[in-house]
Amino acid sequence: MNTELFIVRKIAFSRSRSFSSFIIRIAIAAVALSVAVMIIASSFINGFQKEIRNKVFAFWAHLHVRPYSLADNYESSGVYRYQDFYTKKNSVPDARHIQITAMKGGLLKTKEDFDGIVLKGVGDDFDWGTFNPYLKRGSLIAGDSLQTIKQILISKLTADRLNIDTGDKVVVNFIGREMHARAFRVRGIYETGIEEFDKEIALVDIRVIQDVNNWGRDTVGGFDIFLKENHLFKSRSRAYFLTLFGGFLTKERFAELNKDPIDELTAKINLDIHSENLDVMSIKDMKPGLFDWLDLQTMNELIILALMILVAVINMITTLLILILDRTNMVGLLKALGSTNASVSKLFLYYAFIIVGTGLLIGNIFGLGICIIQQHYHILKLPQESYYISYAPISISWSWVMAVDLGTVVVCLLLLIIPSRLVGRITPVKALRFK
Repeated sequence: MNTELFIVRKIAFSRSRSFSSFIIRIAIAAVALSVAVMIIASSFINGFQKEIRNKVFAFWAHLHVRPYSLADNYESSGVYRYQDFYTKKNSVPDARHIQITAMKGGLLKTKEDFDGIVLKGVGDDFDWGTFNPYLKRGSLIAGDSLQTIKQILISKLTADRLNIDTGDKVVVNFIGREMHARAFRVRGIYETGIEEFDKEIALVDIRVIQDVNNWGRDTVGGFDIFLKENHLFKSRSRAYFLTLFGGFLTKERFAELNKDPIDELTAKINLDIHSENLDVMSIKDMKPGLFDWLDLQTMNELIILALMILVAVINMITTLLILILDRTNMVGLLKALGSTNASVSKLFLYYAFIIVGTGLLIGNIFGLGICIIQQHYHILKLPQESYYISYAPISISWSWVMAVDLGTVVVCLLLLIIPSRLVGRITPVKALRFK
């Protein structure tokens, strides 16, 4: 029979209102709260980063291949459509889909108002599957008829600002060496929630841009490259935290963890394309402010994780010290009956196992329960104009949950060895006289 475990179970799970039982319940609640907060915070922040990045990538693609003169503007020079990397299958192994595109700035006019707009020309290879979730009303402009060239998709933000709807007629003036005007019928209205895109982008048939720029059908503005799913996201915050647990966060390791997969793939695909006239840029390079803002969330997650671990550790150490003081007479009696220091220390480590184990169980149930409810019912809402999404997204990683549990157990128990050693200084005579 394990005497130490028997004593601990009697005290810890006793229904009597003893001071020890009260302290143990508080400690369990603190550990449970810390674990739940770590799971919820990590699931929310990583879900938020994933959702926004995927939304940007789905609408704007991961990489853009343009002539060097088109890196930062919408001039009228183009590039030959039938490039080897576009026509030859699997010439870019990391790419899921490559499509042609062209951009042109203009002035969108209605009968009563006008606004600046950037037309994005799309071809018959455009990936409407990734765009379709953002279509709010109307229909897509897919097709190859003469009617298609007269259709336009605008954002809800633009439609509300100019008071137009599907079916309405609009005119776009293109300003260049010569003034061009094109009449369109609003085919559909989309909304991504990302104001940087919604306030300026409208979709038209790529032939519109080709005609305005006096291009042939073999000339396009550039290419959009969508990467395969396994290249989209890497949670650096989790890697940082797990590395810190092991104490191996060197400068080299930090630099390696800080690499974004998109940056690495941009350089790799640039070599795959191998053209002196074309430049490969990622959407991260084109919209750095948005991705810098997302990276700030990683630091928030790290701070929350570190604080919660600190709270759990301080709580456990404090609890064990209080239990040692409260049970000093019991320690003295056990030593007087022949128990060794190791046996008494084991008794208090059992206390710690029960507190941490019960706290982890409750914390996991509570934290994962909230995450699953939010994941399915979207109860917690967000202001879309500030966060680009209307609800708090959740991304649960079961391996990460296991890592949080294991890390909490290891850190807490290692640090609890120190206060448990205090029982070795307690003598039976002093302990039995202690009140």
